[in-house]
Amino acid sequence: MKLCAIQPPYAHTPEQAGTSVDFIINALEQCDESCDLILTPEYSNAPSGFSEEEFHPFVRKNTAKLVDAARQAARRCKAIVALSYACEVSEGVFRNLTRVYNTQGEPVGDYCKQHLTAGEVNNLKMDNGYTRAFAQPSIVEVDGLRLGFLICYDTYFTEYIAHLGTLHPDIVLISSFQRGERQDILRLQSQMIAFNCNSFVLRASLSMGTDAECGGTSLAVSPDGKLLRDFGSRTGIFTCEIDDPHWKYMRSNTFGGAPIANDRFIEQGRTPWSYRPSGSMTIPGDRDYPYPRICAHRGFSTLAPENTMPAFGAAIALGAPEIELDVRFTKDGVPVSVHDRKLERISNGTGFVDQKSFEELLQLNFSGKFAERLSPLPVLPLEEVLAKFARQVIINMHIKGDIEDGHPNSFYPLDKFRKIVALIDKYDMRQHVYFMSSADVLKVALQEAPDIPRCMGAAPDGWTIVERAIECKCSKVQLFKPYFNQEMIDKAHQNGILCNVFWSDDPEEARKFLKMGIDCILTNDYWNIANVLRG
Repeated sequence: MKLCAIQPPYAHTPEQAGTSVDFIINALEQCDESCDLILTPEYSNAPSGFSEEEFHPFVRKNTAKLVDAARQAARRCKAIVALSYACEVSEGVFRNLTRVYNTQGEPVGDYCKQHLTAGEVNNLKMDNGYTRAFAQPSIVEVDGLRLGFLICYDTYFTEYIAHLGTLHPDIVLISSFQRGERQDILRLQSQMIAFNCNSFVLRASLSMGTDAECGGTSLAVSPDGKLLRDFGSRTGIFTCEIDDPHWKYMRSNTFGGAPIANDRFIEQGRTPWSYRPSGSMTIPGDRDYPYPRICAHRGFSTLAPENTMPAFGAAIALGAPEIELDVRFTKDGVPVSVHDRKLERISNGTGFVDQKSFEELLQLNFSGKFAERLSPLPVLPLEEVLAKFARQVIINMHIKGDIEDGHPNSFYPLDKFRKIVALIDKYDMRQHVYFMSSADVLKVALQEAPDIPRCMGAAPDGWTIVERAIECKCSKVQLFKPYFNQEMIDKAHQNGILCNVFWSDDPEEARKFLKMGIDCILTNDYWNIANVLRG
C-alpha cells in the first residue's frame, strides 16, 4: 500500500496563501493510480496566519476548488483522500476538520479537531462548542481500513491518544501545522503515537523553509514505532510503501511471556483511578461552562440532608452543573462540609464543630429531618466530596471564616486555606472550583491562589457587596435577597463580574431573576428551579 502526504510551503504572509493552496491542488492533480491513501496538511484552504477579517473570506474563496481537486484525485487515482481544511459546516460556523473521500470521491466520514488552540477560538472564531461534551474519537472505516485522526494540537494530549488506541485504528492520520515545534520532537511524538495505538501513522504538514529546523516533517511510522520515512523540510508529495496496513506489533507479555499485541500489553496494566479525572462524566470547568446556571445549594437539600453525599449525588445525577457546599474545620484540622457552627440543627449532637475532633463528629448523625429514611449519616469530609465528584461538577465552595468581617486586620488562617487548596489540587479540581466567602477569606485567596475564581459573598450592609467584589478582584458576586437591585446587577456586569443570587425555590421568582440578568441562581429545590431553564 502506498501512503502519500502533501507538504506545501507555508505561506508566511496571507498574501502568499493563494500560492500554497494552488501548490496543494497541483499536488493532488499530480497523484496517480499508484497512490492508495492521500493526506493533506491542516488548514489546506488557509495555510497561513490570518486575522479574523481575512480568514473567513479567504476560506470561502478557496474551499470549493480544493474540495473539487480532492474528489477528482480520489476518483482518478482510485485512492482514499483525507482532506484537512476549515469547513463552513453551517452559515458562519467554521470547524477545523479532516474529511475522508472514498475511491468514488464520495465523503464517507469527518473528524473535527478535539483540541483547539486559543488562537483558533479567539482570533479565527473557529467553533469549539462540540468539544464540551463527551465524544468518542472518530474512526472512519473505508475499503477495509480503520482510520483514526489527530489534528496538530491533538497530538500533545496523551489521554486522548490512549482513548484513540482502544478503538484499534489501522492508520492514524495526523494533519498539522506545528510551525514552531522542533523536528526531532515531531518525529518522537509520531513514533509514540504509533507505538501506543499499535497502528501506522501518516503525518502531513507544511514546510517552513528548506533550512528550517521546525515544522514540516511529513512522515510515516510503523506500529512498532519505527520511522519509515521522513520528508524533513522539503516540499512536494511524500510517499511511503507499507506491506500490510493491518499489521500489529506483537511483543512478549513481560520477559519470556507469550506474544501479545502491544496495545493490549499496555491496556492490561492500566489503573485509570490513579490518573487525572476524565471521560464522559466530566464537564467543562467554571470558566467554560455556559450561563445561566442553577446551583444546588448544599446539594438537593429539599430531597436529602444538606451538605451530605445523598444531597450532592442527587443533584449531580439530575444534571446540576454546580453545587454549593460549606467548609468548616474540626478541632484537629479536618475540613468538613458543614454549614452551621453549632451542631444542634444539623445533627443529633451539641456544641460546636470547631470544638470537636473529626472522630467525635463521626459518632454523630447528620441526617437531620430525613433521619427516618437516611440514618445514620456521618459528617462529610471535604476530601470525600472532591474524590467522588472530581471534575463532574463545579463547586461553589463557601469557606466559613467565623471572623468578624470588616476589620482591616481580619485574615483567614493560612494553614487552613492551604489545606483546602492542597485537596483541590490533589483531585485536579482547580478549574472546577471557586471560592465564595467574605473579604477575610478572599484576601487570602487572592494572595495564595489567584487563578481560582473568587466570589464576594458578604458586605457589612449588604448593599455595598459589588464594591467589595471589585476591591477583592472577584469575578463573581453572590447577591443576597432582598439586598440587591437592578442597578447593582448592571454595575457588576459593567465591571466583568458575574452575578449569583442566594436564593430562590420559587419558579416565578427565578424567572424574574433571570430576566434581571442574574447568571446563577442558588436553590434548595434543584429540580423544580432547573425546569425553569429547561422551559
